[in-house]
Amino acid sequence: MNPILLNISSSSWLLHSENSEVYGAILVSLLKGNAVKAEDYSKNRKLNRSFVLAAADSMGDRRPINAENLTSGSIAVIPIQGEIMKDDQQCGPRGSASINADIKSAETNPNIKSILLKVNSPGGQTSFTDLLSETITKCKKPVVAYVEGIAASAAYWIISGADKIICSSDLDTVGSIGTMLVWADMKPYLEKEGIKVHEVYATLSTEKNQDIADLRAGNDDAVKKSRLDPINKKFHCAVTANRPALDPSTLKGKIYLAGDAITMGLVDEIGSFDYALQQANSIESKNSSNSLTNTNNSTMKIKMLATWTAIATFFHFTGDITSQELTEEMVSQVNDKLNDLTTDYASAVQQVATLTLSNSEKSTALEQANAKITALESGLAETTRQFDAFKASDFGKETTAGKSADRSTEQIASDQFLHNKIADEQ
Repeated sequence: MNPILLNISSSSWLLHSENSEVYGAILVSLLKGNAVKAEDYSKNRKLNRSFVLAAADSMGDRRPINAENLTSGSIAVIPIQGEIMKDDQQCGPRGSASINADIKSAETNPNIKSILLKVNSPGGQTSFTDLLSETITKCKKPVVAYVEGIAASAAYWIISGADKIICSSDLDTVGSIGTMLVWADMKPYLEKEGIKVHEVYATLSTEKNQDIADLRAGNDDAVKKSRLDPINKKFHCAVTANRPALDPSTLKGKIYLAGDAITMGLVDEIGSFDYALQQANSIESKNSSNSLTNTNNSTMKIKMLATWTAIATFFHFTGDITSQELTEEMVSQVNDKLNDLTTDYASAVQQVATLTLSNSEKSTALEQANAKITALESGLAETTRQFDAFKASDFGKETTAGKSADRSTEQIASDQFLHNKIADEQ
């Protein structure tokens, strides 16, 4: 049986409707016995060859994706063109499984810095679409998707996890987030040709091909619920996770021009192919370990700065507060203040308990008292954890001269314990 005929007639699709009608025409042609000539797809085959650029320049040296001795910092350009099927088409577009292999090959090649997806596709088969999209979403190298024409349905699902999506023109179309089933009832055609089709099932196979029986009977609700809706749900979950700013109204299957697609959160911007290459060369992947480390470091610095500012205010530091440090005496003062607040809090709780107040008023009073103690407890805990770090770095201004402030928090705590113990014995 013709593999294209089999794929068209037996698959669920994530495909923009205009192109599904084209496939319908191909289906009719195949049923009439017309062969699809190799030259009909030769152009698509050429457009689907992945290559590597030695620099962020469209006129630069192009080499095969698996070439040896690639220049360090190269960019892999991986096309996603035409109707997407899982497997490569004879003399036609490459399948999603092969595109997936190219992306993984680029990700593991130390000389390839980033990946640029060159996209012009109305979508395609459901099969393998989720896996290819997941590969892109989890890629540790920067991935930029560049749309030249259309990125619809399965094609959009695939590229939604890219670090950036760029359209080539405001006339490009993006979206069509939805799922459809292409099913051809060949029985009438075969019967017209004098072929009688008989279907016989085993005794226990009572639900085998039930979907087809329902469709022939004009009942498509069961197929929607059992097959299309679960696929559609996964489609929606993937694109909304990949594009958090996506407008929910885009999930109904509408397709948008690039300008509107930017507004709806489907794409990021419009630019040239060279601009897309520059972006691929300069941005960091959301999965980059360096990016995660930098984010963690930035978060810690913000937390430390906030804590240090609160402490500096407490001690009335002036001038450049980042050049100043805490001493043992200051830490002791914070401890004393904490003890005082703890006592005040206990007293406040007791007073509130004896007041003739409504439950809501008591609750409010307790919350206010609790907030004060919690705030200082949090500040002290953070101070204790970061005290050594502050002194060690001292924001680049620490001296090497020994002084009491250079003692560790463990030493300070030990001395304070001994001091309290001696006082108790006396």
